[in-house]
Amino acid sequence: MSAQEIAVELKSVRKKFDGEHEVLKGIDLEIPKGKITVIIGFSGAGKSVMFKHILGLMRPDSGSIKVFGQDLSELNDVALNNMRKKFGMLFQSAALFDDMTTIENVCFPIAEFKRHLKPSEIQDIAAEKLKMVGLGSEHFNKYPAALSGGMKKRVGLARAIALDPDILLYDEPTTGLDPIITEIVDNLIMDTHKLRAGLTSIIISHDLPAAFRLADEIAMLDAGLIKLFGEPKVFLESSDPFIQKFVSKVKVNNV
Repeated sequence: MSAQEIAVELKSVRKKFDGEHEVLKGIDLEIPKGKITVIIGFSGAGKSVMFKHILGLMRPDSGSIKVFGQDLSELNDVALNNMRKKFGMLFQSAALFDDMTTIENVCFPIAEFKRHLKPSEIQDIAAEKLKMVGLGSEHFNKYPAALSGGMKKRVGLARAIALDPDILLYDEPTTGLDPIITEIVDNLIMDTHKLRAGLTSIIISHDLPAAFRLADEIAMLDAGLIKLFGEPKVFLESSDPFIQKFVSKVKVNNV
């Protein structure tokens, strides 16, 4: 890929904890712009640590991370904070504020980062984002405790897109959800990705069938390294025993 086609580039990224436990052992990965990339791997492979490096929440011991060509290591705290505005994040549990209503949850990042806007303008933007993810106005003044799991995901996603990010990050978006809600969330991810041309979506997932349905590209992380990266068919056609074991439960007719 050319530099213009890459949203996030990790080059030889290493990270140790406690001076000896190396979680990332030289990650090389180019995540393409405008596509859905799913990162898969067994628990403990380093997926969440890699996510935190992409967001600039962690600094690598060595190697580099670039977002749209900008090396994160070269940014001071203010510039890094501005860079994070390019990201939207849907957390595993939606991570809504329990003491805020649906619309207040979505207003929060808008009010925080666009302080020049009037309260009425912030409310209008939040309402628009909620409607974009399929949540009607009858739910705007409900608190999270009154929402179903699927509705909470919609609110979390509306908040994630509130600032019109260039990159959407999803951390295990369907963990703990029943099959029906899982399908709804998968469709929501796909529909949201199509909302704006050029949007880049990056998903950490243990849900292999969903990963193979959604992904343009899949990156397998194993023991701190990228084991394989490519289109879903590359994984299904691989003769590597480890990869075959991982994808054995993925039926071809689900891809």
